[in-house]
Order: sequence, then C-alpha cells, then structure tokens
Amino acid sequence: MFLEREEYAILRSHVHADSVDLVDALAATGLRWSEMAALPPRDLTLHGSRPMLRVQRAWKRIDGGKALGAPKTKRSRRTLVLSPYLVQPFKRNCAGKQPNDFVFTAPEGGAWDSGGFYHAWTRAVSTMRVGRPRSPPRPVTASPNDRVSTTSVTRPQSHDLSHTHASWLIAKKVPLPGIQARLGHESITTTVDRYGHPLAMLDDEIIEAIEWSMNPMAA
Repeated sequence: MFLEREEYAILRSHVHADSVDLVDALAATGLRWSEMAALPPRDLTLHGSRPMLRVQRAWKRIDGGKALGAPKTKRSRRTLVLSPYLVQPFKRNCAGKQPNDFVFTAPEGGAWDSGGFYHAWTRAVSTMRVGRPRSPPRPVTASPNDRVSTTSVTRPQSHDLSHTHASWLIAKKVPLPGIQARLGHESITTTVDRYGHPLAMLDDEIIEAIEWSMNPMAA
C-alpha cells in the first residue's frame, strides 16, 4: 500500500507519542524494520551540511530466535542522505546513549521487539480511517452477475512505510537508480517490478520528453 502524504499525516496523528519518531524515521528513510530497530548512534552523522545514515547491521532470525548481523544483502549495506527534517528526531533519540546502543528503544527500555511494535502499530491503524477497499475472493460457484461485498478494508502494514517512501520519491521524479540504492535492492528490476504502478505517474513526463526530443522546434 502506498500512502498519500495526507494519509500518512492521519496515520501519524494516531501513533502513540513514544513511537512517532520511529515511524517518521521509517517513512523518511525507507529502511526495513529490521534495519531501523538495529540502528546504533555510531552509524549516524548528524552534523555538517550533509547528514548521513549508514546501514551496517540488522536483526536476523536464527534458530527460532533473533540476533544482530549483517544486512539482508550486499546492497543492503548502504549509506543514505538524511533530510533536515530527521536530524532533530535522531539527535533526540541518541541523547545520552553509547555508540553501540540502539537509537530507538521500546517504551519500557531495551531494543524494540517486532511484536511490541506490531501491537503499537495495529493500535494506531485500528483507530484511523485510512485504508483501501478489499474485495474478498469470489466463490467458485458465483456467477458474474452475483454481487460480492466489498465492505472489508485493507489497513497499511508497517512495511508499507518503505513502499510509501519509494512512491514519494517517484512522485518527485527521483531517478530509479537512486531509489534502488536507497532501498538496498540488489537489482533495479526489483525496483521497477515493485513500483510499476507509481511509475505510471511519470507517463506524462516521458511523453513530453519524447516530444521534445523529436521536435527541434520545441522549447
């Protein structure tokens, strides 16, 4: 699910105060949950003209448990530029912490557990009205003329913040290789296949570029 900016603002307004900075960081970087939950202060550069975030570790499931390890793939080990919007939230969450601590910690202290964040997330989306109509599977015996209820709604999942981040970059015409690198995709084919629908928004720009190229008299 790709959230519009207005929809994200609604969702954010329903997130508990102790999770707002974390949700903003996910939406504004496109990081996977496993990467953001493992982020240490040492991997942030928050001073200077170009703040940066380095993805060098992530939570991994091992033998029924979890442990810190290298990111998912080789390209997942990456460096992202940060917008000024995120500098203060990151500074706020790094205050008083050691270089190897976690930037974002659970309300009760310690590392965020995916289950704990899932409950915080579902509590937020259950009180909001952002969602997409979802048609249930049509029964095998149904005829084309039968009416099928579409009253159920698909709610955004936390990983949809990464998809939303990509769709916002596409809307602002960020080149696909830049989006691929930011999300840590191994292949640009993954980027194109996953975000084909938002990419359709660029059709008008593509047509305009072709018309300009083929017409020497165009401005």
